Amino acid sequence: MLLEYCLPFVETGGIFIAMKGSSTEEVDASKKALAELGGEIENVIETTLPLSDIKRNIILIRKLRQTPTKYPRKAGKPSKEPII
Repeated sequence: MLLEYCLPFVETGGIFIAMKGSSTEEVDASKKALAELGGEIENVIETTLPLSDIKRNIILIRKLRQTPTKYPRKAGKPSKEPII
């Protein structure tokens, strides 16, 4: 869902940076959405939040091509029918 809401607004050649939880399951599940929206994961950086032991992943996504004009869809649609 996050990719669909944000990647259409990134310029071709630009980078979208997202902070996600400690699991990388979403990264693996995002392959179809990335292909559809014109992006590619460039790097996944595991980090620990300051003053804690909480792990997070910073995901760097490069936009390779124009996103189809049908994206982003209206609010609520991506959560009900995600691109998987």
